[in-house]
Amino acid sequence: MKWGRALISAGAIVAVLASCAAVEPTIAAEPGVAFSLPVGKTAVINGNGTRIRFDEVRNDSRCPADVTCVWAGDAEVVVTISRNGSLDDSRILSFIQPKNETTSGDLRIHLVDLAPVPRQSDGSAPRAYVVQLVVSRT
Repeated sequence: MKWGRALISAGAIVAVLASCAAVEPTIAAEPGVAFSLPVGKTAVINGNGTRIRFDEVRNDSRCPADVTCVWAGDAEVVVTISRNGSLDDSRILSFIQPKNETTSGDLRIHLVDLAPVPRQSDGSAPRAYVVQLVVSRT
């Protein structure tokens, strides 16, 4: 009997620890202040609970840092916005106005930067993208 209870208790502890490990930490973001968000991560906007997840870079045609270009290029990033438990709403942002901003309810989401800047010498190596956003009230 003692072994059975000990195994059940150990199993319960493992289950609790596993569920805690599955919860992904979020980044707290203040309205009006730029914040960085790595691809695959989520930010929660303080004050209203809106969640913004950086899903992917759909296109990155920016001029590589080690090349001289006539045009700066552009990049498209996909973010998913969740407000007050509503369905997720995917949006595409780019550096070219007016596509560098989107609104959701009373919030304006502005694309500020995307790192790293491509380098021709890196070829097609995968990049660990980090987007910089500012979320403000409209």
